[in-house]
Amino acid sequence: MRSYRRAVIGALLAGTAASPALAADKLQVELGGEFTQYFGYAKNDKVAGGDFSGLDVKSDGAVTFGGDFTLDIGLQVGVEVNLKSETADGEQIDGSYLWLEHGFGRLEVGSRDSAAALMHYSAPDVGLGVNDSDIADWIVNPSTADGDSAFQSTYLYLGEDQATKITYFTPRFEGFQIGVSYIPEFERDNNNQPSDDLYRNGVALGVNYLRTLGEVEVALAAGYLRAEKPDGSTGIDDAQGYSFGGNVGYAGFTFGASFSDTKGNGSAGTDSAVSFDGRGYDVGVAYAFDAFQVSLSYYNGKVADSAAAGDSKHETVMLSGNYEVGPGVNLLASIFRSEFEADTGTTNDGWAAITGLTVTF
Repeated sequence: MRSYRRAVIGALLAGTAASPALAADKLQVELGGEFTQYFGYAKNDKVAGGDFSGLDVKSDGAVTFGGDFTLDIGLQVGVEVNLKSETADGEQIDGSYLWLEHGFGRLEVGSRDSAAALMHYSAPDVGLGVNDSDIADWIVNPSTADGDSAFQSTYLYLGEDQATKITYFTPRFEGFQIGVSYIPEFERDNNNQPSDDLYRNGVALGVNYLRTLGEVEVALAAGYLRAEKPDGSTGIDDAQGYSFGGNVGYAGFTFGASFSDTKGNGSAGTDSAVSFDGRGYDVGVAYAFDAFQVSLSYYNGKVADSAAAGDSKHETVMLSGNYEVGPGVNLLASIFRSEFEADTGTTNDGWAAITGLTVTF
């Protein structure tokens, strides 16, 4: 789950090995993370084989191992490894990378989201999240469309979010910052040699602008992603996508919206029968007062999904609330209704009411 912190206004973020000072001040790894336990009820109205309705308990979280230190020359060096609190699709590690930062900007090397995704802004939501969230864990999606398109997310993910990459962010100047990522091969998060049957030579570009104008806070972003199709492939399109998003904050209110357009094929380009050609957008508003936050958000997405005629479609409207019980402890709740329609004609619509407790440490 990408939570509300990702949608609110905010920024992205001479010695030798024998030096006694460096030996004493070497990096110390610390432990942090976030864990949310959900409990709720879902009602699915139209699903083949049963209505899949009832109470359920779900969880989402990660433990972060990381730290940083500063060399005598002023260069900051850091590492971060994220361990999921549950296994998903056989994966336990959710990104690991090393970073360097100085007056020249910030350089990241490893498995992390691209600059286009990291610098993006979307509609605010203080609960489960309407954009790139776990909606389909509660309301069944009868299509084969997933998060690697604009179907449920305006963040540019086309199978490269876990791939190893090199990303550079410029210093912020007059509110502007630029980030660029190079992705040798999609879906590759290990040290195996490139197999030449996946999207490769990917480049992602992100630009955002942050500024406080009197009592108004403004955050705007644009992103672009492109990669070459596999060698010798037929019926496969190059992967590409672009996105726009923004938040405006005033007197406790945050208004936000985003849009993305994606193109490509499934399994990182190896499946010509699965298409990521689609568009999605969201819009929402949040209000914060004392320890409370509330939000109302909406998402609309569609994608070609497969070679069958027509598009798979998705709509969700969500009302959420959040209360800070204490430092690092938040109680949240979301009520939402979702409608899914597969390009095969199979449909499902339903609603869910969930509550959760988030502990950040």
